[in-house]
Amino acid sequence: MWTLPKNRIASVVTAVTASLPQSSFTPEPLRAKPRHRRIFARRHQKEGWLLYSDALDKPRKVIRADVIERVFGEGAYNRLSQRDHWEMIEAGWFEGDDLHMPALLADDTYLVWRGYYHPVTEACGLLADAFADKYGPMPSIIGSPPNGLILAVHPNTPRYATARVHTDEDLFRCMFDLEATSPWIRIVLPDELMPMLARYSDPDMKDHLMWRVNNPNASGGLTMEQKMRRSQEASLRRQQASAS
Repeated sequence: MWTLPKNRIASVVTAVTASLPQSSFTPEPLRAKPRHRRIFARRHQKEGWLLYSDALDKPRKVIRADVIERVFGEGAYNRLSQRDHWEMIEAGWFEGDDLHMPALLADDTYLVWRGYYHPVTEACGLLADAFADKYGPMPSIIGSPPNGLILAVHPNTPRYATARVHTDEDLFRCMFDLEATSPWIRIVLPDELMPMLARYSDPDMKDHLMWRVNNPNASGGLTMEQKMRRSQEASLRRQQASAS
């Protein structure tokens, strides 16, 4: 079966649109679909962890503004994200001269990529969106939900936003909180922290770790009395398990 070459799709859509009355045919752009994403962590300034997404660390081609406006109508370019661009490019709708590679100097498309799609800045946006329903929208400067995540927008051009945690425990806390919050995003633990994961198979250890997440209005963590009672209960359970 004969198919239309990919590099002619945009030109044919343009020609068909031009030949019809304005109200009879309005092509719609593809929109990016939700995808499973991964968040990684690397040591940051000898203390804590800086989070970054699984995105490429360099820009990807986008569709030229004049091509978008010609195919989808005036104002369409400003309604599309770069993810939408990549969706249509991957689908074969646009290629060749229809595309533009963001450049470092004097290029708004590069500033947008750097500010929102670079792995470091994107991690901040992905996590802010994932936790928005639970903790509210991220402030414009800095926000720190009870899971220990620190989301910050720095005074910088191009835009620079970060997601960090101070301690190993905070990273585990964020990982478990994210697992309970979003089916689309997961935090991948660094190899050096994998041996610590086993300790949280103990429900008491995990409950203690997640105390301030599960009790956001509490004035602090467990009291000494609560810790002793939980320790006694855990010891009793181990004895009962051994006896059986």
